[in-house]
Amino acid sequence: MLIEGAMMGALHWPGGRNVRDLGGRALRTGGRTPFGRVFRSAAPEHLTDDGWTAAKAAGVRTVVDLRNAPAETQRAGDHPIIRPESLHGLVFVPAPTEDPDDAEFLRVCGPSLDHPRSWADNARLAPDRIAFAVRSVARAQAAVLLHCAGGRDRTGMISAMLLHIAGATEEAIIEDYAAGWRGAGAYAGHGWLYDPGRKSWQRHRHGPTEAGDLDVQVADRVPALRDWIATFNGADFLEPDDIRAVQALLRKG
Repeated sequence: MLIEGAMMGALHWPGGRNVRDLGGRALRTGGRTPFGRVFRSAAPEHLTDDGWTAAKAAGVRTVVDLRNAPAETQRAGDHPIIRPESLHGLVFVPAPTEDPDDAEFLRVCGPSLDHPRSWADNARLAPDRIAFAVRSVARAQAAVLLHCAGGRDRTGMISAMLLHIAGATEEAIIEDYAAGWRGAGAYAGHGWLYDPGRKSWQRHRHGPTEAGDLDVQVADRVPALRDWIATFNGADFLEPDDIRAVQALLRKG
């Protein structure tokens, strides 16, 4: 089931990495989340002009960025040069989910930033940041693109929260998370990782991940994800209007 789910929602936007649609996920009350409302991806700086054209053709008008600026948001040599007009009509919303200088956050969440076992503590320690990220998606004009660096950890967390609030089934949330994790593993890349031993952020470069290793990584994370699903409550940090906005966004009708 997880293997089949990993392919669901994958899209090809030229240059785009790990681009997926949150549509098609099963809801506990029956039916599925609608397509074309929330997209998720890795850093969109890899999109070409044609990629941005495809994103806008899909309805995207708001881009919610979960990364920490400026360390993670600078353009790099492997990013394509795009025409300014390719970004016309788009609203970019910075919505980092963490404070990279918060000592308590780093102590508690730093060792497991790439694992669902850090999610509950992330929301507990930074509820306003998490609420703003969720609210930015729920109240975006037209369709929204949600992303971090690789499109698996922070994007996986906020996507799981959105799906949970919308009423997605446990397996649907797990399928979406696994898809994002596997999608990120298909690409070489680089980013900032927290080194608990050095107690500092380190630049990290990596190649694509082998399929067998991805299987092991996903299997290791699913039990923690199930525990999170069983205990998560969006009302802990969201206003009722925000919850209704998420449900309106990711339910048909």
